Formats: sequence, C-alpha cells, structure tokens
Amino acid sequence: MADPNGPLLRESSSSRLGGHGGLSTSTMAPALRSRNFRLFWIGQTISLIGTSLQVVAEGWLIYQLTHSTFWLGMTSFLALLPVLPISLVGGILIDRMPRRKLIQITQCCLLVQSVIFGLLAVSGQLALWHIIVLYFIFGAILAIDHPARRAFLVELVHQDDLANAVALNAAVFNLSGLIGYALGGLLIATAGAGYTMLLNAFTYIAPIIMLALIRVPDVAADRVAKRDIAQAGDRPISPTPQPFKAAVVEGMLTLWRQPALLGAVSLMAVVGGLTGPALGMLPAYADAVVHTNAIGLGILMAAGALGSILGTIVIARFAKRARGPLLTVISLCLPILLFGFAFASNLVLACVLLVALGAALLILQSLVITMVQLQIPDRVRGRVMTLYSILHAGSETGGNMVVGWLALYLGLPFALCAGGLAAALYALGLRTALPAVDRLE
Repeated sequence: MADPNGPLLRESSSSRLGGHGGLSTSTMAPALRSRNFRLFWIGQTISLIGTSLQVVAEGWLIYQLTHSTFWLGMTSFLALLPVLPISLVGGILIDRMPRRKLIQITQCCLLVQSVIFGLLAVSGQLALWHIIVLYFIFGAILAIDHPARRAFLVELVHQDDLANAVALNAAVFNLSGLIGYALGGLLIATAGAGYTMLLNAFTYIAPIIMLALIRVPDVAADRVAKRDIAQAGDRPISPTPQPFKAAVVEGMLTLWRQPALLGAVSLMAVVGGLTGPALGMLPAYADAVVHTNAIGLGILMAAGALGSILGTIVIARFAKRARGPLLTVISLCLPILLFGFAFASNLVLACVLLVALGAALLILQSLVITMVQLQIPDRVRGRVMTLYSILHAGSETGGNMVVGWLALYLGLPFALCAGGLAAALYALGLRTALPAVDRLE
C-alpha cells in the first residue's frame, strides 16, 4: 500500500505565522503544513462563506413566506428525506471511486442548484413548493458530499495531524459562518435575499479549482485495500466488487462492534441534536425573543460561528489526550448553556451565550469524529462516515423539527429548555450505563 503519509504530505514545518517564538503552524494548526490540505481548506472556506449567505437568505425567505417555526424545522427535514437511501449508495461510492473526483462532481451539482434557487428568488417567483423541492435536491447532493469530504481528509494529512485536520475542517464551516452570516444579514437588508443566494453560486468555483490542484493518487480505497491484502497473501481476493447489501452491512458492523465508540457517536447525535436548535431556530429567536431584524439575525449567527472558531483552538491545544472525559464534560455543559440562552433578555447576552454554545458544539462534534476517524480502517471509511453523516444530519434536523413543533405550544424559550433537559438526562444516563466512553482516546 502506498504510504498515506508519503512525500506529498511531508512538507516543511518551518513556516511561521510570526517571528521567532511566535505562533507557528506546527503548534496551532499542524495540518496546514500539508499543501494538499491547505488547498482543500481554502477552497472549502470560500465555498462555505457562500453557503452561509444562502443559509441566512433561506431562513429569512422561509420565515417571511410562512411566519412559522414549524416550517423552519420542516424544510430542514425535507432536506433529510433523501439522505438515508442516497447515503447508503454514496458510502459505497466513496470507497469505490477516487474521492477527489467524487467531491468535484458534487460541488458542480451544488453550483447548479444554487443558481436555480437564486434566479427564482431574484425573479420574485419563489414559492414555498420551490423551496421544498430545492431543499430535497440540496439534501440529496450533501448526502454524498459531506461524508466524501470527511473521508478525504486521511488522504491529505499525516496521521499524526488527523485530529487537527478534523477540527480545522469543522472550523471551516464556522469561520466561513462568522463572515457569511454577518455579511448575509447586511446583503439581505441592502441587495435582497435573491442576490445573496446568487452570490453563493459563484463561490463553488473555488473548491472546484482547488480540488483540481490537489496532488493525490486518484485510486479508490477498496482497490488499495485489496492490493494490500493480495501483497500480504493473507487470503484470496475476489476480482468482483462486494455485493451492495454486504458492503452496507460491513460499514454498520464496523461501528456496532465498538460499543464505546458507538456511545460517543450517540452523544453527538442526541446531545448535539437537542441543543443544536439554538442555532437552527435563530430566525424565529431573533424575531420573537430578542426582537431584532435581519442585521441582528446575522450578528447572532456570526456569534455562534465565532464560538466554533474558539472551540477549534481548544481542540488544537487541549484535546490530544483524554478525549473521553472532555466529551462527557462538554455533553453536560451544553444543556446548561442552552437554558441560559433560551431566556436571554437582549441581543448582547444572547450573543455571549451563543459564542459559548458554538464552541461547545464544535468541541463535541470534533471529538467524536476524531475518535471515529482514528479507529476505523480506510477500506470502510466512506461507509462509516456516511453512517456518521446520517446520524449527524438526522439528529440536527430531528431536533429542529421537535423544538419547532413544541414552540407552537410552549413558546420558543420553553421548547429550547425541554430539548436541553432531555439532552442532560441522556448524557447522565449514558455516563452511568457505558463508562467506557470516558476511556476513549
């Protein structure tokens, strides 16, 4: 097997962000020493700034069309509908196709989808059913794109830098959000939601170009695994691909056979899913709780993104060891922060609590995905990352739907608190039932 940490990934670690004794990439962001990862990271940052503009514009358009917290959650659910069937196929594609080429295809599809959405909004013809259809298409593309990007990380960095690459990859969503959310509010207020949507389409050009510049062998992971087994002479290798059902089951069993790891993933899904609506319900929260406008909504979203960037720093400096105990602590802190945020009386207090919530959510997700990446073989990485993505997307969307529905009867603050209470109970229960999670690295 070709060395995954070969010369393409071994670059000088002497680059500095400051002078002698200053901040260096080797201490704060060692993954950025890899040229391939730098290209990938820059391309994704530009693209996701545009996606953040789209998220603000979509949320604004949906709430303006419906004035309903239910539809804010329901549209997210509609994007989830294609995830399960397409992800099952997508996970196999990720392991059987060169991942770089697959991501290029998904990025091109996302570009087309965003152009259609933007043109409909600019023309004034956008209706709720358009949003429903386009959300469904968007979810179908992301069902392949997100796990493919997560699985691609191991081809871009040295294994020792993988945890940092995972944190930086998560942070790119939030660094872009810090810029995109704040800018999105201003653009909606000045240029309108339609032109804000169209600007997103142009940003997909950046990752398409950057992916073309990345130098990695375009070889499918399952072919590499078969070649390694054949060279080792451990067992005969079938020239035909593994049947679809067997391939899907193998990915599921890889995770199922590690109860502690499965428990950690469940914390991400349940605790993250039930506290995440603090971000998912922000369009309604901005209007109903802190009584602000589109610019205020952008500020709130930027506060959550800023917290996620701070969470990346915590991961880089303190999460190389004792990931299990840190995961437990964060799982218990998130509900407490949510209780305070639910009843924040003004924009400033809400932003402060959103910074803390954003940091805690980023740490939770980064810890879990790092644990998964470090403990699964590469030949099933695409399928396991797909299962992770299904749980992540499902829990996030399910949490938004439940809280959005409860808000119709309880009001948004009490609905958020109900989710936080359920998250706290689950975290405490899992710690009692499965203490092995605390021993994960």
